[in-house]
Amino acid sequence: MVVGSMVIPKYSDPKTIYTSKDIQFNMLSEHDVNLTYMQAWRAKEKALQFLRGHPADSYNKLPSYLYILEKTYPGSVVKLKKTDDDGFLYVFVAICMSINGWEYCRSVVVVDETFLKSAYKGIMLTVRCSSTCTVLPLAYVVVVDSENDASWKWFFEQFKHAYGERPNICVVSDHDESILKATSIVYPGMPHYSCMWHIWTNIRAKFKKGHLKLSELYFATARSYTLDEFNERMSKIEEIYPRVKAYLYDIGYHRWSRVHATVNRTWTMTSNIAESLNAVRASTDYIHTVLDGVSRYILDELPCPHALAALRHMDESFEQYCSPYYTRENLFRTYEVPVNLLPDESKWNVPQHISEEVVNPPTGVKRQPGRPQK
Repeated sequence: MVVGSMVIPKYSDPKTIYTSKDIQFNMLSEHDVNLTYMQAWRAKEKALQFLRGHPADSYNKLPSYLYILEKTYPGSVVKLKKTDDDGFLYVFVAICMSINGWEYCRSVVVVDETFLKSAYKGIMLTVRCSSTCTVLPLAYVVVVDSENDASWKWFFEQFKHAYGERPNICVVSDHDESILKATSIVYPGMPHYSCMWHIWTNIRAKFKKGHLKLSELYFATARSYTLDEFNERMSKIEEIYPRVKAYLYDIGYHRWSRVHATVNRTWTMTSNIAESLNAVRASTDYIHTVLDGVSRYILDELPCPHALAALRHMDESFEQYCSPYYTRENLFRTYEVPVNLLPDESKWNVPQHISEEVVNPPTGVKRQPGRPQK
């Protein structure tokens, strides 16, 4: 506790990286005190607790926080779900700026998840869509346990309440059976596509050879625009490793192949945000055919160099052949409502019945005491 109180200033900025090794070095060089690594690690934990409070106490602040969130951003959708004994179970947040911007974005919803590594474990889900060359966050969800159908069903029910339904809406995520079940119940008929990177990770784990040859071929197959390209590449995969082709067939070509998708999933082939930032594509009703020698290409959403040359020759504007999702007007409207910061906690004016609501930490998911292995 003494050492922890001495190093508090080092952690006042969350971006500062000050490790247990740094505490050991500074205590020895500045105070001639030799600490073990575990002593330094516990001192760091105490310093963070001094600054941020005990993790269990933060759960009781959730009702007040969500109340202020709704007051600051009217029209937002927030939902807290507890167990019968007031234990935390799920929380869902979709702020009004994202709900307004959704109208000007594509109907491809990407769900990704990350494991929480703080005192209480769980899963944080992020939901987003693409807008021109940017990413629009739609919602974030924290759940205690994502490995069951009930949590995913609850999540999609809240999402539908916030965003409703749209033509050609689809979901891209990892290949999770619970997600498939939940979408079929909440959004009957909505296509669910698998992240091609997650499928490749599964292939590497299940099949132990041919990774170098298969990697480039698999991703090219998934991104194929024509059936001829797809079939040719699948034949090559079969030559290298027949069981991989059988595995991809069993998953369903429509789940991971662009050319077999029942709605236009655009360039969103993965649930990884970095992939989407580098390769964004939109959906539109405009479809044109371009001849290049003896080959015919179906183009959509943006004119290719061939089409641009033809339009210039005809002295026509290319803008009417572009998807509206690529226009400056749609981009500006997506982000036209500013996201102002929440007021400081000391300025919160919360009704008593909300501030006194009890939310206990989740049970059975507390991180084991002591230094984590990683």
